[in-house]
Amino acid sequence: MRIISECCHLPNGDLHNCSLHVIRCENTTIHDVSIYGDFNTPNTDGIDIEDSNNTLITRCHIDTGDDAICPKTYTGPLINLTATDSWIRTKSSAIKLGSASWFDFKGLVFDNITIVDSHRGLGFQIRDGGNVSDVTFSNIKISTRYYDPSWWGRAEPIYVTTCPRDSSSKEGSISNVLFVNISSNSENGIFLSGSKGGVLSNLRFINMSLTYRRWTNYAGGLVDYRPGCQGLVNHSSAGFLMEHIDGLVVENVNMRWSNDRSKRWNIPLDFKSATVNNISLLNFHSGLSNSDTNIEMGKRLFEL
Repeated sequence: MRIISECCHLPNGDLHNCSLHVIRCENTTIHDVSIYGDFNTPNTDGIDIEDSNNTLITRCHIDTGDDAICPKTYTGPLINLTATDSWIRTKSSAIKLGSASWFDFKGLVFDNITIVDSHRGLGFQIRDGGNVSDVTFSNIKISTRYYDPSWWGRAEPIYVTTCPRDSSSKEGSISNVLFVNISSNSENGIFLSGSKGGVLSNLRFINMSLTYRRWTNYAGGLVDYRPGCQGLVNHSSAGFLMEHIDGLVVENVNMRWSNDRSKRWNIPLDFKSATVNNISLLNFHSGLSNSDTNIEMGKRLFEL
């Protein structure tokens, strides 16, 4: 067993990389670690877990420019990763599976995590043919906002995507993912995007409070598929933007919208019926924030 309890601190941004990188390890525990990277510099990941099994991350504080907790698979699968009781701020993804994803991810748990002022909250960026299954996110508070679009991310609190990185890449699948007891305050909605050969299946969203409002001056109206895939695509914001899904449960979800009709935030569910199947909605509510006027729940068919 490896036990890591250290502080990685970059004063005055005089270095560009403060990544705790765990590579091909078994039975590793990381606890009470603080990482302070340069918030304005890429490639300053917080904790990267690569091709490793039975890893525990707990009571960590990560404030950095690039992805904060980032499981990757280059040469073998990643199994049984648990991250709990941590605080994150990043200009990229707070938690991101991928984008290195040549092998499978299985049995991951993220619990009791606070994410503040980040470009993306909970992310799956599967681009290389590996499959993801049996992942749980629970008891998580999220705040996401726009930053310059040169950074990957468009203020999505939750981002689940799989598509080939390039013409030589394979498509991986994502299945059996649970989001439970999640609250978010974000400038954009949830993005769920599978692909023709990599469908998202059995996604569950239970007991969630989602608040959508704008507070920065960065332009919205873009969907971010990067890396690879379609790049940045013009598209209006939606509460849930979905494609290539088979099996979605939304239960006890309350969606609140800023009362600013000029932002065109009036689409709770946005999907193509030809690519999204087997949806279950139970006790789903969408309405204006600080208003008794409900937004009409519905869907808008969109063309990519």
